[in-house]
Amino acid sequence: MCLGIGRALVLYAHGGRVVVIDWQRSPVQMLADLLLFTCLLLWGYEVVAYAWPLRTHLVPAPLGTGLIDAVAAKVVGLVATLSGLLIYGLALRAFGASWRLGIDRAAPGSLVTDGIFAWTRNPIYVALDLLAIGTFLVMGRLLFLALGLIIVAMLHGQIRREERFLVEAYSDAYREYCARVGRYARWR
Repeated sequence: MCLGIGRALVLYAHGGRVVVIDWQRSPVQMLADLLLFTCLLLWGYEVVAYAWPLRTHLVPAPLGTGLIDAVAAKVVGLVATLSGLLIYGLALRAFGASWRLGIDRAAPGSLVTDGIFAWTRNPIYVALDLLAIGTFLVMGRLLFLALGLIIVAMLHGQIRREERFLVEAYSDAYREYCARVGRYARWR
C-alpha cells in the first residue's frame, strides 16, 4: 500500500491524474467497486489487527477461527506475499506515468507492454491476488480465506472490465499484446 501511495504522490506532484472516476460504469459496477474497496480496507485493517494484536476486530468472532497453522503453509504464504510485493513494485515502475486508479477514458496514456507487463497483462492484480492468498496462508484464519476469495473474484471482474476498455482504446495493438501475453501469466 505504501508503494502505491508513494507512487500516487509522485505522479500527483508532477501534475499527473492519479484517481480517475469512470462515469460510464453501470450501477452494478459501481456497487462492485464499492464492495471491492470495502473488502480491501477490511482486509488491511484485519491484517494489522491480527499482526499486532489489537483487541478490536470489525468482523464477527467466528470469522477469526483458525483453519490452518502449519509451518509449511506459513512459508508458502510468506513467499506468495513477498512475490506479490515484488510484482507490485515492478508494475508501478513499468507503468511510469500511465498508472491510474480507475479507467481514464479521456487520457488513457500509452499501452504498457514491457517490463513485468511482458510476463502478465495484469501484474498489479496478480500481486493483489498473491497478497490475499499469502495472507490467508500466513494467518490461517477463515476471515482471510473468505476475503481472499471475494477479492480474487472481484479483481477478475475488474480485469474483464478493463480489458473491454483496452480493446476500445488500443484496438489491434492490445489484441496483439493479448495474443503474446496471458491475462495472469505469459504461459497459456
